Amino acid sequence: MGQEGIGTVKSDFKRFLWVAMPGVIWILVNIVHTAPPEFLLPGGHTSISYYPYSFLHYSYADVVALYGARRLFLHTIPYFQNVIEYPVLIGLYMSIMSYLPTFWGYFIGSDIGLLAAFVFTLYPLWRARGAKVAWWLSLSPLLAVYSVLNWDLLGIMCWAWAIWTFEQKRYQRAGLWIGIGIAVKFFPIVMVPYFAAWLWQHHRTQLKPFLGGVALTGIGINLPFALFAENGWSEFFTYNSGRPPDPGIYQWLMQMGWLHLSGVNLVSALATVAGGVVLLWLMMRYQWNPVGVVAAALAWWLLCNKVYSPQYMLWVYAALLWVGADSWFLILLNFAGLLDFWLAMRWLGLGTTGSPFLGNFVRTFVAPVLSIRDLALLLAVAMAVLTTHRSAKSPP
Repeated sequence: MGQEGIGTVKSDFKRFLWVAMPGVIWILVNIVHTAPPEFLLPGGHTSISYYPYSFLHYSYADVVALYGARRLFLHTIPYFQNVIEYPVLIGLYMSIMSYLPTFWGYFIGSDIGLLAAFVFTLYPLWRARGAKVAWWLSLSPLLAVYSVLNWDLLGIMCWAWAIWTFEQKRYQRAGLWIGIGIAVKFFPIVMVPYFAAWLWQHHRTQLKPFLGGVALTGIGINLPFALFAENGWSEFFTYNSGRPPDPGIYQWLMQMGWLHLSGVNLVSALATVAGGVVLLWLMMRYQWNPVGVVAAALAWWLLCNKVYSPQYMLWVYAALLWVGADSWFLILLNFAGLLDFWLAMRWLGLGTTGSPFLGNFVRTFVAPVLSIRDLALLLAVAMAVLTTHRSAKSPP
C-alpha cells in the first residue's frame, strides 16, 4: 500500500472514530451509572438488596445482577454445572468474564466487551449505509439506558455483520454470522428463512454454502452442550416456555381467564408464524430486498411474543437503520424505547419497595405506555415493508 493509500485509510479511520464517539460516550455514561455502590456488594457480589435500589435509581443491569444471582463468582462450568437461561455464547461470555479479579474485573470486562460490540456494530452500518445513518445509531439515547443492561449488543453486532456480508454476496460468511448470532441471543434465526428463500430464487448455487455456514456455527456451537449438558443447555427453551407473559394483551387474557399459559404459547407462536409467512410470500412475490423484510419480521416477532424486555427496542431500532427508515420514525422509536425503560424501572421500583403508590401508578401509566410501545413495533413492521417496497432497490 502506497502513501496515498495509507493516508486514505487513516482519514477513513478518523471519520469513523468521529461518528462512533457519541455512542462511546453514551455507553461510558451507562457503565458509570450502572456501577453499583459498594454497600450493595456484601461478600463481593450483588445481593437481593440490589434490585430495589437499582430500580429506584434507574440503574438496573442484568450484567450486574446475574453475577450474584447465577453465582458466577463460584466459577462453575456453564450449562454443565451452572444452569443459565441464555443461549450458549452469552453463558460462556458471562462465565469467562467472571474469572477477572473480583466483581469489578467482571463488571468492567463485560461492559468494555459490550462497548467493543457497539463499535463493531456501527462499523458495517457506516461502511454500507454511510455516515448519516451511522450517526442515528451513535447518537441514539437508547444506548444510554440499554447498552449494558443486558448482552444484546453482542447479538446486534452479529445481525449487522450478517446483513453486511450478505449484501457483499459473501453468503457463507453471512450464514456463519447468523449462526453465531443464534448462539448469542437467538433473534438472528429470523434471518434464515428469508435469506434462504431469496437465495433459492436468485442464487440457488449459494443456498448450500449459506445454510452450511448457519449450521457450522449455529449447530456446531450448540451441539456439544446439547449432547453433554442437556439439562443446562435446554434451560433456555424450558425457561421461556414456562415463563408467564409480560404485561400486555396476553397477561390480560390470562387474568380474564380466557387463556392459560399453554394457550398463550400457542397463540403467540401462531401469530408470529402467520405474519412471518405473509412477509415471506410478499418478499418472493414482489422480489423485495430481504434485508427490509427481516427487519419487519423481527419487529413482528417481538410484537407477538409473550415475553418482551425493554431493551428489545434497540434491536428493532438497529434493524430499521439498515432499511433506511424515515427520520420521524427513528425519533418515535427512541421515544418509545426510553418511555418503556422509565415504565419498567418505576414499576419495579414501586413494586419491590411495597410503595402505596403502586396501584395508582399501574392504573395511570401502564396501558398508555405499553400501547405506545406496541404501536411503535407495529409501525416498525409497516415502515420496514413500505420502505422496502418504496425503495425498489435491486436485491443485494
